[in-house]
Formats: sequence, C-alpha cells, structure tokens
Amino acid sequence: MPLYRCKVINSSGQRQTVLREATDELSLRASIRQDQIHMISFSVVKEEKENEFFAVSSKIKFTEVITFFRQFSVMLKAGIPISDCLNNLHKQKFSIPFRNVLQTVYLDVESGVLLSDAFSKHPKVFPKFFCSMVGIGEVSGSLDRVMSNMADYYENDRRIKKKASSAMVYPSLLVAMVVVVVIFLCLFILPKFESTINELGGEVPAITRIVMDISQFVQDYFFILLPAIVGVVLIVMLFFKTKTGKYVKDVLMLNLPIISTVQKNMITSRFSRAFIILLSSGMNMIDVLENLKKMLGNEVFTRKFDYTIEEVKRGRRIAASIESTGLFPSMLTEMISVGEKSGNIEEVLASTSDYYDEQVEASIAKAVAAIEPMAIIMLGGVVCLVILSVLVPMMSMMNAV
Repeated sequence: MPLYRCKVINSSGQRQTVLREATDELSLRASIRQDQIHMISFSVVKEEKENEFFAVSSKIKFTEVITFFRQFSVMLKAGIPISDCLNNLHKQKFSIPFRNVLQTVYLDVESGVLLSDAFSKHPKVFPKFFCSMVGIGEVSGSLDRVMSNMADYYENDRRIKKKASSAMVYPSLLVAMVVVVVIFLCLFILPKFESTINELGGEVPAITRIVMDISQFVQDYFFILLPAIVGVVLIVMLFFKTKTGKYVKDVLMLNLPIISTVQKNMITSRFSRAFIILLSSGMNMIDVLENLKKMLGNEVFTRKFDYTIEEVKRGRRIAASIESTGLFPSMLTEMISVGEKSGNIEEVLASTSDYYDEQVEASIAKAVAAIEPMAIIMLGGVVCLVILSVLVPMMSMMNAV
C-alpha cells in the first residue's frame, strides 16, 4: 500500500504534515475527511532505492534501538506527545529498515493503537520485556521513566556483552592460528621433508612417522574434511537454536571451568537490574518474578526459577526461596533478605547490581588471563612437535655420516 505525505490544516487551524497509507488518491482523501482535517497537498513517499538491497536483507542493529529508547525518553520528559515523538524519531538518521519499522509504529499509534501493542507487532526489533514495560508505563502514566529505565538497562547489558565478546577476540585468534599453522605444515612443509628423508634413506623415528601419517591423511582427505568440519559446525549452531539445544548449551556454559564464573556473574547482574526496574513499575511480587524468569537469559536458571515462584506463592520469603534453588551467589540472597527486612529492597539491589557489574568485568579479565597462555602453549606445542619430527631424523642421518 502506498504511503502519502500530506500537508493539512488541523482543527486548530495549524499547518501540519502527516503520513497516511491509502490504496489510492480517493481513499486518501476520504481518510483525511473522516479525521475532519483539510488537505492542502499530498505526495507519494518514495522509497530510497540506493540501499534497497541492504534495506531488505540487513538486520537492524540493537544499538539503534537503544538510541531510540534514549531519545524517546528525553522527548517524553520534555512533554512532547507520543505521536509527535514518533513522527520526529522515524525521520532521524537510523538505518532504512529501522526507519520503516518506526514509521509503521507511528502510523499504528496515529490510528489509535496503543504504543505497547504497536511495538509488539515487531518482536524481532523490540524485546517482549520492553513491550510489557511500555504497557505498564502507559497504564501508570510513567512512560517517560519506563523508557529511560529501559535505555539504561539495555545499554548496561550491551556494554557487558560487548566487553565479554571483545575479551575473547585474542584467544580466539590464537586458536584459529593453531589450526591454520597445522594445516599449512601438513599440506606444504612436511611433504617436502618426507620426500627428502626417503631419498636419503634415513631411518624414520616413531614421532616422525606419526606426524607424517597425519600430514598424509590431511592431504588425502582435505576436500572431504573441510566440508565435513563446516557441516558439523553448522549442525551444532542450528541445534543450539532449538529449545533442547539452548538448554544443552546453557548447561555447558555453566559447567565449563573458566567460562562458568563469567556466565553466573552476568546472569546475576542482569537479574539485579531487571528486578529493580520491575519493582519500580508497581507490579505485584508474583508478576515481578514471572517477568524476571524471562530475563535470565539461561534455560537452566529459567527452569529452576519456577521453584522460586512457587515458593513465594506459598508465602515464603523471596530471599529464602531464591537461596533454596542454589542458582545465585549467597551475597545476592543475603542482600535481598536485608532489603526485605528493611523495606528498601530497590536501594539494596541497586548497590548489588553495581557490585556484580564490576564482578563481571573482573571475571572476564581472569578468564582471558587463563585462556591466553593455554592457547599460546597449544600453538607452541604443535610447532615443537613438527620441528622435532623433522630434526630427529636429520640428526640421525648426520650422525650416520
């Protein structure tokens, strides 16, 4: 359906530009008359063709969405109506796919749809938790505060994830280097030494024979091994996207010696911040816990957290219910207990979340410090093994001479 940009005079006699979808010009004029406004002129909104391929195929970056949250909250605090906020924001320098989404949201709101429902129509862009919180903000009249809290929450969550990803770049490069070095030696270096040793008639030691056999195997089956490895990686990635696969992946993440500490600290930090936002929204405690369960980001935690909810429904204290699951550090449950007794649980959780943000960064640094030397030792071990497999027969031939 074409999109029209219309210059109109509203009921107050003010000139205004509005966007309106219509099947044709007659439908457009009928729609404008129905709203009791006078249309001066209109034009069809042209699509931006220069980036059409990317507009269709590219994925919207969540950084854009976070920026939108922040700008929206600022405009709402300034007293600007929701529709005017959206009308201004969808014209900002966001990517074309995101501008199209915001334009659709704006048109929905203009037609009378609730803002939370308009956001909910785009689940791949706006998280379910965010849409729920917007709905609460609409009902309670605190939409500006909700948007600001959402911006803070997602900015902090993204910052931690980015730090974790950046910290793993160097160790990943080292591991990739090991693989590349092994393949290069097997395909180009070792075959030449093997032919030299065979020509000189030297005795081939066991270590050399093993390395040469591995080299020969890689040469013979390289074009089978490569697609097989790629295929296995793709299958594993697809499996991890299934419900069972997510659970298996989360079990692994929580049990791997180095990564488990980082994962638990990240979940604890996310839990604390989400808890604060939900409590400040005015929800009852059961609804708060039900929403928290969706925010944990780990299937193992999510499944076990059901026990906490059931215990609270039976009248047990929150801290004791959380502690009995064994999911979270004792410090968190102790702080929640203090907050329950003092009646200022939000304030206590705020300081706790700051502490665990620092713990996330510290555990990431420790993980990298442990992984880097392991990768370097692995790389050095492979190179030493290859060097020994070449030097040992050469030394034996020189001694024979």
